[in-house]
Amino acid sequence: MQSRNPVFSRRDAFRSSAGYAAEASTMTSEQLQEMYNAPARDGLGTRRDRMTIDDVVARTAMTLGTLIIVAGATWYLAEPLQPAHFGWLIGAALVGLGLGFVIGLKHITNPAVILSYAAIEGVFVGLVSKVLTAYVGGDAGIVAQAVLGTLCASAGMLAVYKFRIIRVTPKFQRFVIAATMGFFLIVMVNLLLGMFGINLGVSGFGGIGLIFAVIGVALACFNLLLDFDYVEKGIAQGAPSKDAWFAAFGLTVTLVWLYIEILRILAILRGGD
Repeated sequence: MQSRNPVFSRRDAFRSSAGYAAEASTMTSEQLQEMYNAPARDGLGTRRDRMTIDDVVARTAMTLGTLIIVAGATWYLAEPLQPAHFGWLIGAALVGLGLGFVIGLKHITNPAVILSYAAIEGVFVGLVSKVLTAYVGGDAGIVAQAVLGTLCASAGMLAVYKFRIIRVTPKFQRFVIAATMGFFLIVMVNLLLGMFGINLGVSGFGGIGLIFAVIGVALACFNLLLDFDYVEKGIAQGAPSKDAWFAAFGLTVTLVWLYIEILRILAILRGGD
């Protein structure tokens, strides 16, 4: 299985699936069930664990738990909000972005690295939440609303995937990847131009910012479908259990993006009080 999700695009563990499929085509249903229930084997014939849905849920819970704890601590320590906190916000964003690219490109499954990424994102999420709360006059209710919106959107997309309302076909994957890359390219160009005093409003709090925030929510939801597809196919094809950490990383990336865009929409609709 070779996922086309930008985060899940390098999967050495899944590239031998064609050979297994050919072998499985000659087996009876009883043999297939026995093979499915048995622990997976590596190339040397030794037994190894393989990824299960329980692995993915547990690793994702640990990753998101780390993020939430750090975000909560950051929120508490950033009271009152100081100009220096904006430097920490930018630093966390850049470090998280860089580490995320390294994890994605090198297919890192080391728990320490994944949890370190979650901690950095926790600092970023905590500070963004604090800044946008201040923007709307200190009403922390938008944070709770954004969390609820993220949970509802995630549950909705899981249902959409489970009941195959939207099928994750290769064509759909290519569309989502192209749209996501285009979205972030525009955001990065906007940031670069901002250094020279040119603001396109893409990341702002006006009408253009609202449009791009809505597009961001839609793309994040579509990327969740790709994440679910990776997990399902990885389990079906006997991916190693360590890949559950990579699945947790991919889900964390998407959920953070979804939360930030929903929070920004709420802040824009509330306006600067």
